[in-house]
Amino acid sequence: MTGSLGRLSHLIARYRWLRAHYRQCHLQVRLQRVELAAPDGPTLGYLDEIRLQGGRVHLTGWTLADRVVIRLGHAQVRRVPHAPRADVAQALGCHETVGFQAALPASDDPLQIDLDHAGMTVTLTHDLRMAPAVRHANRRLTRAFLRDVIPLVPRILRGLLRNDPDLPRQVKAALRLGPAQDGGVLDPRFLQGADMAPACPAPSDPTPVTILLPVHNAMDLLPEAISRIIAHTDLPWHLIVIEDGSTDPRIRPWLQGWVAQNRAAHSIELIENPENLGFVASVNLGLARAGRRGHPVILLNTDAFVPAGWASRLTAPLRDPMVASVTPMSNDAEIFGAPLICQPTALDAGDGDAIDARLRAQITPDAPAIAAPTGVGFCMALSAGWLERLGGFDAEFGRGYGEEVDWCRRAAAAGARHAAAPDLFVEHHGGASFGDEKQALVQAGNAIITRRYPGYDQMVQAFIRTDPLITPRLVAALAFAERRAGAEGLPVYIAHSMGGGAEDALQDRLRQDGYAALLRLGGAERARIEVVCPGGRLIARSDDLALALGLLQGVARRRVIYSCAVGDPDPVGLVQMLPDLVQGVPFEMLFHDYLPLSPSFTLRDQDGIYRGVPATGTTDPAHGGRRPDGTPVTLAQWRADWGALIAQAKRLVVFSRSSAEIVATAYPQARGKLALVPHQLRQTIPAVPRPAGGPPVIGVLGAIGPQKGAAVLAALAREGGVRLALVGQIAPGHDLGATPIHGVYTPEDIPHLVARYGITHWLIPSIWPETFSFTTHECLATGLPTMAFDLGAQGDAVRAAENGILLP
Repeated sequence: MTGSLGRLSHLIARYRWLRAHYRQCHLQVRLQRVELAAPDGPTLGYLDEIRLQGGRVHLTGWTLADRVVIRLGHAQVRRVPHAPRADVAQALGCHETVGFQAALPASDDPLQIDLDHAGMTVTLTHDLRMAPAVRHANRRLTRAFLRDVIPLVPRILRGLLRNDPDLPRQVKAALRLGPAQDGGVLDPRFLQGADMAPACPAPSDPTPVTILLPVHNAMDLLPEAISRIIAHTDLPWHLIVIEDGSTDPRIRPWLQGWVAQNRAAHSIELIENPENLGFVASVNLGLARAGRRGHPVILLNTDAFVPAGWASRLTAPLRDPMVASVTPMSNDAEIFGAPLICQPTALDAGDGDAIDARLRAQITPDAPAIAAPTGVGFCMALSAGWLERLGGFDAEFGRGYGEEVDWCRRAAAAGARHAAAPDLFVEHHGGASFGDEKQALVQAGNAIITRRYPGYDQMVQAFIRTDPLITPRLVAALAFAERRAGAEGLPVYIAHSMGGGAEDALQDRLRQDGYAALLRLGGAERARIEVVCPGGRLIARSDDLALALGLLQGVARRRVIYSCAVGDPDPVGLVQMLPDLVQGVPFEMLFHDYLPLSPSFTLRDQDGIYRGVPATGTTDPAHGGRRPDGTPVTLAQWRADWGALIAQAKRLVVFSRSSAEIVATAYPQARGKLALVPHQLRQTIPAVPRPAGGPPVIGVLGAIGPQKGAAVLAALAREGGVRLALVGQIAPGHDLGATPIHGVYTPEDIPHLVARYGITHWLIPSIWPETFSFTTHECLATGLPTMAFDLGAQGDAVRAAENGILLP
């Protein structure tokens, strides 16, 4: 009976923690706009947005003052307005740089603002009335939590009965308690070797094509564009060049000479407009000539550089009579963009051909047909049948931009589809013919499209959200990042999805790398590939780990860095698959935890106590693994598999002397590979004065789970006799009574929170030998006495510090 009551009590505690965590992750409160003006004084600005999220109050506003000082509780920030606010400048006739942003730890205290203006300081006080707004938001979130959690009850009960180690990950993913799962889902049908029949059989005879090349200026690109057409077109072709009254006097004579030299060897004609007619009129002239030939038409801009074998790949989807247009992948092609969707990317010489070669090698010609809302006219194949039915472009679009969207939407209304050529990449230099007037043309074209097709933008946004082209886009992104990587190759990281210190260290490395790829494990799907570039990040997801690893193995110039795999549902399967990824390339392992030593990655036994590095013959169940199919794994087998991977590593990076000894104890043969590289704090934390007067208060910093000493902290709270303050969070099932729990914080908040809670000492209650402890170093940096147990990296740090106190 006592055991049943204990289990029930534990389940209730877990439920309460889950509900609280749900609120914390999803709580977002927006408060009313606040005018920055003294009583009877002029308006000096506004706080346009006041938002509570993640335990912080985020402020966005503008002011005519020279400086703003904002106080909330014990926290204070100073801002000099510098952000552009064109709306304010237009309304008031002032300069644009009047905007500012700030974030402070949440507090129920009034918001105090000092505005330095015209040699005077105006002080304002505003009661945010945060508590009522938070109570209202929490009531709403309680209803949302019940709505989300009730359908999960059968899954949770099955997981508890089966003792499923993957249950926490599944619940967190379903309740959206981790990082947002953005990015598209990889489709293996796009890849070479996928088991699928061709959508349309290849023709026995190649179909000729007519290529339209409107020309207006862009002399620096024109010779290359034309030479590539001749060298790389792999179908019988006829080229129609339309010279549209270029203002550059070099263009027409050059074209006349080029056509005269090549007309005998190639099927070419030149149309010379007597004056500039604009892009649409010029294209329509070419379409009228092309229509007499009855072949598919390829509309090609002079700023598009086609690769070898391009034409057959671009026109292949036109074998389906319901396909009206086809657009290739490109570095500047809106929804067909790669490496990033709807974001232009500048290419160096050779990048475009290298990306195309990778797509051609890895993307099957029989990839599934993707219906797009439009084509993009820089390089677009048009069906002869649909051109005959619909005619050319609408003259209302004048000099260009938007005309191809209009044609595509008219075709779609008649039942046609618009396809991608996912195995083709065409380099695009973006708007070279239009120069400075491009933006005005885009705005005018968009206005027409919005008026004619009100639902078009929603269609585009839906395409972006689902990203059905994520697979070829990822292949292109990996090829691009590999080209940009340094001499050592593209860094490929194996990382977890759980945040924390390992994630912070990883982000530091990524900022230094510039270009990198990540294989994240343990999220809503088993594998998540991220390609990081200075311009953004491409994310793709899959439950097929072999698929993800295969794509990463396509990066020939790579160096692999194992960061952390905690959270993966099958670490044994993972470590057995990794040798192919690291074979023959530079490989190093970072020891952010001890998963390579034991399934208990904190090295604690079943009873939660650390007793040293476990021997391979141990029978303690904490150090035995289990595959998803139920197959047991002994610690000896675990060490053998991970040891084989360690043997392939050139370097094993540890972050403390304690960690080095622990790894060497488990793998003595690897001692010579160990490299001690301690982390550095990412932000300087100033020493803080010990609060004067009042009783001693022991502060605890960070997210305190079982291995971080949650039971120790709960025992101290029960025994009383000492005041505690938790700047962070506590794991479920651990009651701290009246101890204040601050919640989420940032390092810059620490000095303010010391003053707020009257903290006089710090305690690091962690009961496992941490590999490195950021919180320990943050506590020591404040100058306050800091206590920790004599084990792991936390013990190393406290032992070496003047304000450190080792506990037995």
